[in-house]
Amino acid sequence: MEFYEMFNFLTILKESIKLLHKNGKLMASIAILSLLFTSIFFALFIFSIESLIYHMADISLMEPSYQDMLKYFAIFLAVQLAFIRAVFTIFHLSRVVTIIVATKSYNGDILSSQDLFSSIKRTWKRPLITIFYLSRQTRCYSLFLGVLVALALMYPNFITISITILFGIAAFVFYLYLAVVSFLSIVVSVVEDRSSGREAREKASEIVKGKRLHGFLLNLFFNLLVWISHSLLGYWMIIGDKGIVKRTICGLFMVNISSLVHMFVFMAYTVLYFQCKMHHGEEIAMHGKVHYTKLINDIP
Repeated sequence: MEFYEMFNFLTILKESIKLLHKNGKLMASIAILSLLFTSIFFALFIFSIESLIYHMADISLMEPSYQDMLKYFAIFLAVQLAFIRAVFTIFHLSRVVTIIVATKSYNGDILSSQDLFSSIKRTWKRPLITIFYLSRQTRCYSLFLGVLVALALMYPNFITISITILFGIAAFVFYLYLAVVSFLSIVVSVVEDRSSGREAREKASEIVKGKRLHGFLLNLFFNLLVWISHSLLGYWMIIGDKGIVKRTICGLFMVNISSLVHMFVFMAYTVLYFQCKMHHGEEIAMHGKVHYTKLINDIP
């Protein structure tokens, strides 16, 4: 029975696809705007970096001063930070909007543009606080992987490389498992009133009990989907012509695929959230306790 229970995550994917038909025009508009802005910022980033690299190459032939190199390095860093900030903002707003629309669609409600903007205004700060709270976990994993890679580079032999690969795979799988609570915390921050940061994480940890395997399999599925698509695009990019146009097109496809998958991830996690609530509602009823959760439908 437990073996078949593993594949219940496919039901979540099926329910998520069904939600696309409800408020479909609004969801399509959101996706198009997200892809459009992401593509514009990515294209600007690529052409800015390429132009900067050409200028640095020209200057390097004329024995540049330390101040010149420092200036170009500062510009290079500023362009990267501006791009990261722009993409983070787009992804954050798209995930908030996706969760709001998915929640309304799951409850069978039609969402107007005015209601959507009102909901965004009320909720966008809470998931942002939660993301910054959860970022400590990501930093720890980045530091751990950085140490592993550094050791493999310092002592490059079969044993160190094998250990690095094995520990890297184990750390990645464990991260996918822990990320279930992280993603669900963001959904809780949007759906439930006055929940953010540590409180949202604690609520997510509580309601995900009994459903965590489904979330892990969702994470595994989406990561495999992105990895396969990016690998195919990366292979296409390195064969034949390697000009800036081809690299930009491949990069645009990669970024846009990531953007679409990112939106669908939070649609699926919104469905998982409601399934977790129903699952625990049955358990709580058996123990004679009742909990009420204020959803965005109930917020005036």
